[in-house]
Amino acid sequence: MDLSTIGHNAFLTIDAGGTYLKSAILTDEGELFEGSSESIESNSGGSKEEILSAFRESVNKGLNFMSSAEMRLGGIGVTFPGPFDYLNGIPLMEHKFFNIYGVNMREFFHQIPGISPDIPVSFVHDVHAVLSGELLKGNALGFPDAAVVTLGTGLGFSFSKGGIVQSNSWGGPLMSIFKLPYKDGILEDYTARRGFLKIYSEISGNSIEGIDVCDLGKWAGDGDENSIKTFHKVGGILAENLHDILIENSIKCLLFGGQISRSFQYMEGALRQGLADVECLRRISVVKSIDMAPLFGAYRAVKESSF
Repeated sequence: MDLSTIGHNAFLTIDAGGTYLKSAILTDEGELFEGSSESIESNSGGSKEEILSAFRESVNKGLNFMSSAEMRLGGIGVTFPGPFDYLNGIPLMEHKFFNIYGVNMREFFHQIPGISPDIPVSFVHDVHAVLSGELLKGNALGFPDAAVVTLGTGLGFSFSKGGIVQSNSWGGPLMSIFKLPYKDGILEDYTARRGFLKIYSEISGNSIEGIDVCDLGKWAGDGDENSIKTFHKVGGILAENLHDILIENSIKCLLFGGQISRSFQYMEGALRQGLADVECLRRISVVKSIDMAPLFGAYRAVKESSF
């Protein structure tokens, strides 16, 4: 997008991941400003100051971009993994970002020069943000009763009713599927990164040392039967566990996000087969943009909070 909206409001969006802080500037209408996307290391396992310094750098890059284009800051939207008090802006994580546990991040942002106290700062669960972004501009557009599953180091799930993403009292997902009992563990043990690698090892008899799921995706693309069988197996497990949830919540659109969903095509057949009798379901797909969906969701959160 060109900068023809100079002088208009713009929104800084940040997707806080365990490895990177990804950010972008969006217009008042939710369009991406070309050249505004940034990615810096999040230092999620670092000291309190190292983590806060990363956020400060991300914000300053966004503010500098807006200043050069003579845009006004209309608000800041930030995605965070849970547990997190999204209403009050307080991280409660002990597995990453643990050194900012209990820090009021809304107050932190307002203390950065250039962010006045009246600028709205909103926080949204990372999986909620993906679904919200897809409802706004992605593959869930036109499907108010939708769900998204994110596949990565963990297993995330969010669903909407009437276009409203369903949250608990803290602002996190109303329903968690990662801890559903499955075989000798929980569902995440079989469908997140560690699950893919475990199943691949069992199928192939090969060591998983030094490999990741992206390797399995590449090998599947090259025709490796063991990798293809691994994705098919996980797709079947997901279908088995999502089946009744989709029916109970009348979900019409089921989307998959997260880095592992880049290999969705190798799971798709098993998913469709396992969900074939879910009559309410109209669409099974990946998210429209793995990278942008969370940022669109962060924009939506802060835009709605500023009304």
